[in-house]
Amino acid sequence: MAAATGDPGLSKLQFAPFSSALDVGFWHELTQKKLNEYRLDEAPKDIKGYYYNGDSVGLPTRLTLEFSAFDMSAPTPARCCPAVGTLYNTNTLEAFKAADKKLLLEQAANEIWESIKSGAALENPVLLNKFLLLTFADLKKYHFYYWFCSPALCLPESIPLIQKPVGLDQRFSPKQIQALERAYDDLCQTEGVSALPYFLIKYDENMVLVSLLKHCSDFFKGQRTKIAGWTIARS
Repeated sequence: MAAATGDPGLSKLQFAPFSSALDVGFWHELTQKKLNEYRLDEAPKDIKGYYYNGDSVGLPTRLTLEFSAFDMSAPTPARCCPAVGTLYNTNTLEAFKAADKKLLLEQAANEIWESIKSGAALENPVLLNKFLLLTFADLKKYHFYYWFCSPALCLPESIPLIQKPVGLDQRFSPKQIQALERAYDDLCQTEGVSALPYFLIKYDENMVLVSLLKHCSDFFKGQRTKIAGWTIARS
């Protein structure tokens, strides 16, 4: 939770960056694409990855790319959330090193901001999970070089925390947690997915309801507490 003013003893609001996890299958598929389809074409390509937030405490937040990253219609693994990205595959190591990473980052951040302003991110929140991948594949030596980045919007001023983060079990009763899990699972089933990256929550002592971001205005008509949620992780 954040606000304009906060306890000076608390740290500023920060976001954990993704750590890239590129599977061997991804590099194999990139090799095949380079040889049979891309050839000398350096135009940007759409790719996709996924992340899971149910790992043990202390492990990095991994964004995984595997062999299916080049198929935008490929299913996302169970309990994982999709992320969309752009691949820039260069033909030479020199081009890889000379790429204007700052410009690529600014372009991606602008796309995120435009999706927010236009309302597209409310309809498709996956647009908020954008990443960039710059690569060079030396197919003679089988050496692969890459630069991975997940852009984030820079706020004009730091957002202070008004209270320390607490675990769900410290805020909700066992009954409320069970109700949240049921409501979340029901929404996932309705949407035909096994996980949702973003969702809305409203609750009182007796009920917990969840909904999609695009239903924000109608969903929060009433007196229940308002919360914007992220994917629930549980074993």
